[in-house]
Amino acid sequence: MLRRVLLSPPACRDLRPLVAAVRGKAVLITGASYGIGEATARLLASCGAEVILLARSGERLEVVAAEIRGAGGQTSVYPLNLTDLEAVRAVASQIAANHPRIDAIISNAGHSIRRPVLDSTERDDLGRLLAVNFSGPAALLLALLPRMVAQGGGMIVNVSSASAMPPGIPRWAAYQGSKVGFDLWLGSVANELHGRGVRVSSVYLPLVRTRMIAPTRAYRFAPALTPLEAAQSVVYPLVQPMRRVAPWWLKGQQVATLLFPDALDRLMGGAEELVRRLTRRKR
Repeated sequence: MLRRVLLSPPACRDLRPLVAAVRGKAVLITGASYGIGEATARLLASCGAEVILLARSGERLEVVAAEIRGAGGQTSVYPLNLTDLEAVRAVASQIAANHPRIDAIISNAGHSIRRPVLDSTERDDLGRLLAVNFSGPAALLLALLPRMVAQGGGMIVNVSSASAMPPGIPRWAAYQGSKVGFDLWLGSVANELHGRGVRVSSVYLPLVRTRMIAPTRAYRFAPALTPLEAAQSVVYPLVQPMRRVAPWWLKGQQVATLLFPDALDRLMGGAEELVRRLTRRKR
């Protein structure tokens, strides 16, 4: 219980309002083959939504879809690598042709890399994460937005991260940069769509126990939400029209960043220096 209070943003744990909000609606979910996306797909399907599943891993998507159908849910599958912009446009056209309307888009697909910046240049970490976390999801939304506006509106939910807010965290430059970029881009789009029936919400999740964090040893014993707990927060904007869904402490972090930026930067830099020293000693 304490872990949930400390970590969790507002969440839809009572499913009755969610059933009322999504029954019979079509919800598109990216990154739906594992983790938060899979949990969100299963949750929405159990509440009567038709879930449109997108992810790179087509075989895994089919497994998830078969299990959803076996439980009485409605779903369709579109394998898609978001870094392939031509494929993004082609799949968007297929979706538009096959589905009369899309009531909500949950932009969940993403990837993280934790690596010192001096070790990441030859690996093109920034380019790869910008493609997965920014340009790919943006291209998909741009392909589907005209349809959503024409149908009279809909909902876009951006599954973001609490680390998409300052301060800058050492070794997470590519991840933070790509997530912050998409978050700000989508915020600008939301303001441009004001009054046109399309609502936008960003959900800033804390640590979630998924495959994505498994390579980071520091997170093995850190408090984290389960994928289902995260999914309950992801769907919250479908029930409550909130522009931002975040843990209660995130506003305090933002205020501290504004009031004490130099102190926080020194703290982050000092922590990184300590890690380097400890690493050298172990060698």
